[in-house]
Amino acid sequence: MVQTTGSAFINIWKIEPSRRDEFLAAFNGLWTRFVDVMDRDTNFVFYGWGREPDELIIMESWKSEEATNAVRAMPVFQEALATMLDCSSQPMTVQIVTGLDSDRSVFDLYPAGKSHFHPSGEDVGSIFL
Repeated sequence: MVQTTGSAFINIWKIEPSRRDEFLAAFNGLWTRFVDVMDRDTNFVFYGWGREPDELIIMESWKSEEATNAVRAMPVFQEALATMLDCSSQPMTVQIVTGLDSDRSVFDLYPAGKSHFHPSGEDVGSIFL
């Protein structure tokens, strides 16, 4: 399938090696709860490891902002992300891309800089690139 509309998030997590198991327990507990939602409300989802052994890459393309915001508003999402951030060695970065045949309004919704859409961990937060 080729997709040239909509947008996608590419999140890069740098996991503190000593807290990897805790991070993965929170992450796996989160995404496995939302498989039905993601099947219904996303264009695609990909979770995988980056070049560095403790670098997790998350790529998601949601069909609507309403669906994305509904998941973000859930306490289980907020709690899991706070735990994941606490287990990270640096801020989670979010790269946003827009489809070839889409407008650029997604960049207005998510301006570069500190994220106000994600909870902050004790020492690290999230940054939109």
